[in-house]
Amino acid sequence: MSNHKNKTNVLNEVLNDSFFLFDDLLEKHRFRMKPIETGRVWKIGNGIARIKGLPNVRNEELIRFSGGEMGMAFNLDMDEISAVLIDDYQGIKAGQPAWRTHRIMDVPVGDELVGRVLDALGRPLDGKGQVKTYARFPVERPAPAIIDRAPVETPLQTGIKAIDALIPIGRGQRELILGDRQIGKTAVAID
Repeated sequence: MSNHKNKTNVLNEVLNDSFFLFDDLLEKHRFRMKPIETGRVWKIGNGIARIKGLPNVRNEELIRFSGGEMGMAFNLDMDEISAVLIDDYQGIKAGQPAWRTHRIMDVPVGDELVGRVLDALGRPLDGKGQVKTYARFPVERPAPAIIDRAPVETPLQTGIKAIDALIPIGRGQRELILGDRQIGKTAVAID
């Protein structure tokens, strides 16, 4: 009887170990389905695509069209969205699919960009190959806190004696210029 109990215990251990291994293998090799939200272009014109079927899209999220063209969602209604088309939209037709990218418009940043020419999405236009940077920043992001900004230390000479004497402006500083029409606000700001 004792021999039978030992064999049963050994068999239980082997079975438990086997089931544990099977569970582990199943977990590692489990096929995980990833849902892809797809909509359809129903109207297009003047650089704007109207898309139905993307109810969860976020404002300013990038939308990919079937030809690889990109757009940015900007008008979110209950049953449709409007997307500003960033790429050439001649290939986009009504009825074509459009997909969410789950990405807000961002661009590469870093020293690797010095001397490079990029489009609005950060893709190279200069024929020098892909841009390899380690960081991307969203195009629309909050400004750094005042304490984190470099101090304004260098004066900016406008060449207009009254402004330079009464309202000194620092290089890098923002300045509001108020006034009536046709009095030269733009000339002061640009010249």
